[in-house]
Amino acid sequence: MADEKFQVIVIGAGLAGIAAAYRLAEAGKEVMLVDRGEYPGAKNVSGGRIYTYALKKLMPETWQHAPLEREIKREIMMMMTDADSMMIDTTFASPKAQSFSVLRSSFDAWLASQAEEAGAMLIPGTTVDGLLIRDQKVCGIQTGGETIEADLVIDAEGVNAWVAERAGLRPKVAVNDIAVGVKCVFKLSETSINERFNVSSGEGAAMLCAGDCTQGISGGAFFYTNRESISTGIVADTSSLKASGLSLTDMLERYLRHPAIARYLSGAELIEYSAHLIPEGGFQSLPPLYANGFLIAGDAAGFVINRGFTVRGMDYALMSGIAAAETAIEAIDADDFSKEKLKIYQDKLEPTVLKDLKTLKHAHDYIAHSKYLFTTYPQLATDLMSRLYTADGTPSKSVISMARQMMKDDKVPLFHVLKDAFKGSRSL
Repeated sequence: MADEKFQVIVIGAGLAGIAAAYRLAEAGKEVMLVDRGEYPGAKNVSGGRIYTYALKKLMPETWQHAPLEREIKREIMMMMTDADSMMIDTTFASPKAQSFSVLRSSFDAWLASQAEEAGAMLIPGTTVDGLLIRDQKVCGIQTGGETIEADLVIDAEGVNAWVAERAGLRPKVAVNDIAVGVKCVFKLSETSINERFNVSSGEGAAMLCAGDCTQGISGGAFFYTNRESISTGIVADTSSLKASGLSLTDMLERYLRHPAIARYLSGAELIEYSAHLIPEGGFQSLPPLYANGFLIAGDAAGFVINRGFTVRGMDYALMSGIAAAETAIEAIDADDFSKEKLKIYQDKLEPTVLKDLKTLKHAHDYIAHSKYLFTTYPQLATDLMSRLYTADGTPSKSVISMARQMMKDDKVPLFHVLKDAFKGSRSL
């Protein structure tokens, strides 16, 4: 292998890396895909949701054969206190096939098999020790004492982009730009899931929670129904978690015992458990996306947006993998792998991924630094609903009177509420 040379080497068999390898192989290019895991998906235990527009763009004819779980028909937002909860529950009747829950361990393995069938060479269980750089151009990788050359390297190694960092091609990710998540998968029968979430087979729900699930610090919880399992867990801002002194494991256990969550998991069996870092710095923290002979994609580039009510990352990984492959194809055809040529990668991302990141560039700052967002507001919301549904013989009050009295009791100035509402509407 030491004497081999590929047109493109892709580091990391996550969604971005596999998408790039698949598109390159389809175009007849020589591409090698390397990954540290024993097989693609081995490091992606739990699930989430995937927006299908990106999958359709990658494989218009075959995406429906992918091992997707349930089409998301219910969107739920939950505000939580230590004992109570309030949900905003939206159900969509029209069949849009907009997004599906997915288990990455099986989905990534399937997608990688499609790339192999198209002609990509997959090398799992391989750690890339560094990049081969000559005359300020990336021209291969170093792994296991061997050197493998390539005209172009696409780095899709994930949020821990150590290869790019060691080569000086991206700065170390700042702690303030990282969240840490703990994910679980619980086995539960299809019938039980259908009954508990009032959905039909093949249809599912997605729920995001805020408040007591993270004990008041910046973060939230997620809940996705699969065919015969449930993916759930919490995500916490790393800086806020460190400052709080709280244990993420204890926080997860508390969340799972919450009455609003425990009822969905009654009788379920824990079958998978993992932790994962998530880049949430947004547009402000993006690294350089290209260099001579080098592109960076997916989580390694920080292509994730958390808006509180949706989390986007998988679709951006696929879209960046496609853009990286299209850029590589043009570079190969022109026999030009210079930084100037590879700038078209950023141009290709501009109308989609980068446009979203720019539009929502203040989302992370708003969520991480809004004083009342994860404490007072969930309490106010649940208290207000409790009072609205209470009839105890005392004189009734208007909703606005109740809200004003509650803000006064909790010492929340109306000015702060209006300011947060205005800032949130602009940031999210």
